[in-house]
Amino acid sequence: MITFSSAISILKNAQALAEKLKNRELNDALLSLQQELIGLGDQNLELKEKYDELKKYIEIPDNIDLDDDGFICRKGDPRKYCPSCWNKNRRLALMPKLGNQFTSVDFDTPSKDFRYFCPACDFVIYSNKKRLY
Repeated sequence: MITFSSAISILKNAQALAEKLKNRELNDALLSLQQELIGLGDQNLELKEKYDELKKYIEIPDNIDLDDDGFICRKGDPRKYCPSCWNKNRRLALMPKLGNQFTSVDFDTPSKDFRYFCPACDFVIYSNKKRLY
């Protein structure tokens, strides 16, 4: 596979040869090719930057985990974070320390005693823990 720098080098050698041959048409064609190659290099840099940005978004840092109740946790940090905010925006939204007492006779709701509402997105997590940290 040819690299961008080696393509520029080959193009410069071809331009020097075209100047020696005094062929204006060939020199103009090589100049046009050089401009296109520079444009491709710029596009390549933009794509690499976008790729790196997306890669950061997709990768999960080593210090992020999901606990048994579904909260996002950081290693060494007792606080709990919203999984919805993390999944949508890769943002750590702190969940409240205390849950709201929850009792339901509806069979479709989880059999957990406390609800935790994310203050950023209103996502609800049910847990048996009254206090998270």
